[in-house]
Amino acid sequence: MTNPTRYLKLFVTYDGSAFFGWQYQPNKPTVQGELERVIKLITGEKIRAIGAGRTDTGVHAVEQVVLLRTECPIPLEKLIIGMNGALPGAVRVSRAEEADESFHPCFSARGKHYRYMFRLVKTSSPFLERFFWQIERQPDIEKMQAAAGEFIGEHDFAAFAKSPQQYESTVRRILETSVSLDHEVITFDVIGTGFMHNMVRNMARAVYLVGNDEMQVEEIRELYRNQNRRRLGAPAPPGGLYLMKVMY
Repeated sequence: MTNPTRYLKLFVTYDGSAFFGWQYQPNKPTVQGELERVIKLITGEKIRAIGAGRTDTGVHAVEQVVLLRTECPIPLEKLIIGMNGALPGAVRVSRAEEADESFHPCFSARGKHYRYMFRLVKTSSPFLERFFWQIERQPDIEKMQAAAGEFIGEHDFAAFAKSPQQYESTVRRILETSVSLDHEVITFDVIGTGFMHNMVRNMARAVYLVGNDEMQVEEIRELYRNQNRRRLGAPAPPGGLYLMKVMY
């Protein structure tokens, strides 16, 4: 007699610099791969860990949401202890709860909160490289705030996406943005209903360029129209990006 299927909603935190992104890759450490390895070790089941979104190599998560469908009867508290005891130190299950069978971490989400972090430094440090975009000249915070404000609303973000042709639509809705300075750290927060590959890193790049007078605020609106992806140059480094929360 088999146990009933359980739908477990895990809240996972990880240092993305230790992994080749979220999605499983053979012979490479990934967050999904580590979670699936550990859950098989504990339950004996080969279970797919379904995440709320794929993060790239070097991108972090404060609260990634992961669904496990399992017949394992182990209580949640003991499952968390067992998983954290077997996972590498760069990833932790912070909490877990039972979910309804209709729940899907990606399709059930109403929005996501991302944060990009800049660090003002006199000289770049290898110890900060994994977690910030290190900049040696302080940008104009008010101009950065104005640039971030241009993202609010529904726009065609084709110029901010990697390989925009892969999407049925490149229109996305941004609900909130902010830029703040706290001592040496500049934080760019963005909340939206959906994002494309590299979209937030390119938004952070645009905010940076405006703050350093390398681009005008008005050019962001022009990017929506002309979809000139070359204008931004390379995306902001992945180490400064954090998935903060998935909203349901």
